[in-house]
Amino acid sequence: MKTLTKLSADKKLTKLVAEKRLSKTSIIYGWINEMIAGKKLFRPVYSQGTNWNSSSLFDRTVEVDIILKLMGVEYLIGNDAPRGGKTGSFIKISTKLK
Repeated sequence: MKTLTKLSADKKLTKLVAEKRLSKTSIIYGWINEMIAGKKLFRPVYSQGTNWNSSSLFDRTVEVDIILKLMGVEYLIGNDAPRGGKTGSFIKISTKLK
């Protein structure tokens, strides 16, 4: 298992923002900050809209995958939905943050 300090993870995140690969206003930036704070499981597929009839599913798995690879974080992408639905998608962080 790979280990990463919170300070070095924060520096890598700041570098990605400086290189314009990630925006501070994006939802992914917030998820990565939560990861640095200690969160280990993310659900990158979410629904947005006023109700179920007019909502849309957004899948940010690929974007999170790219950012985590650039940061050097080990993770597992999986799906725990009983019938394999899109909303069961998850990303589990396996890198230990100190």
